[in-house]
Amino acid sequence: MSGQLQTSLRRQRGMSFWTLILYVCGFALIILFSAKLAPAYVDAMHVENGLKGLAEKENLRDMSRGEIVRDLQTYFTLNNVRGEPAKSVKVIRGADGVLVSIDYELREPLLHNIDVVMKFNKQLNTAKPELCCEPLVELEQYRKRD
Repeated sequence: MSGQLQTSLRRQRGMSFWTLILYVCGFALIILFSAKLAPAYVDAMHVENGLKGLAEKENLRDMSRGEIVRDLQTYFTLNNVRGEPAKSVKVIRGADGVLVSIDYELREPLLHNIDVVMKFNKQLNTAKPELCCEPLVELEQYRKRD
């Protein structure tokens, strides 16, 4: 019986020092990724909410490009959205409505020479406001003009 007890106790020693270090490093990497990437996704959430708020306006088709951009900029200022999302607002008028596009790319340094690239593309088409924030139109033809 004592042989079984010793074998059983050897199996229950717990984790080794190196296993503990591995878990701590893994947890630290998760915290690092969260701290670096979460602000970009919070901004993207605010961009989507700003477009949804814009979609609820009844006079959106009558608003000028400047008024639409100013309305979004005000929303972004109140929600502390700065940088690329605020700079990349495009308003394109068409025969069937207005397309408001916020298409941008962020590069966030992670560790030394390792960067993470995040792409966001949110669109509001007044012809289909119920499909707000999903990219419905490819804007390559419009990018070449800018």
